[in-house]
Amino acid sequence: MALKPGQVTTKEAIIEDSWDGEPPLTVSGQLQTSAWMIRTALAEAGLTRDALGSHALGYELRVPADRIDVFVFRDAVRHVRELHARGQFQLASERLDGALAMWRGAALTDVTSARLRMKGEGLDRERTSAAELRALIDVGLGHFGEAISQLSELVDHDPLREDLYAGLMKAYYGEGRQADAIRVFHRAKEILREQIGINPGARLRELMQAILQQDEQLLRATGVPLSGDRVC
Repeated sequence: MALKPGQVTTKEAIIEDSWDGEPPLTVSGQLQTSAWMIRTALAEAGLTRDALGSHALGYELRVPADRIDVFVFRDAVRHVRELHARGQFQLASERLDGALAMWRGAALTDVTSARLRMKGEGLDRERTSAAELRALIDVGLGHFGEAISQLSELVDHDPLREDLYAGLMKAYYGEGRQADAIRVFHRAKEILREQIGINPGARLRELMQAILQQDEQLLRATGVPLSGDRVC
């Protein structure tokens, strides 16, 4: 219910999610007990007991989205992406640190329902995406060592993502390791050809050309901080 506040979740959906389609004979009583426990927990958190509404078909969580951590996290990451796109790396870094600090481990780890586990995996992918953004912001800030460490791990985990290769190339180049940046491109080219039969896209090729030529104008266009540049 917290994943869709303001919407009625039917009793059938709750039963399916909670017991994977095999509810106990006492399911009606257990639903009522669970609703009472949720209302008690909401009251202890400073909300009114009617924050959990009852309907003929099910239940509704009447809590504003800005009081639910997953929506606060999503809004924060959306704002961080805008800041990153505008080159406001320091502010983006601070906001993203706050968003990532909201996590306390993998999502929905204490549930056994297969359907809820799938939702938890989707939430975990959102956190992984934010971690990728963290690495790209570090490139913009000139924190190349940290970015190299993060992006190398991310590339190993998801080797078909060209944007991760681009970030890693930028980090190596910014660290003064041009040869390593070039090797990343050739690794990307080899993996993309072998696994899905395509060549690197235009963005990656242009970045490679800029690195080979040490073309300051092209490197600025691709977002690589140059020596003497001040990133903020």
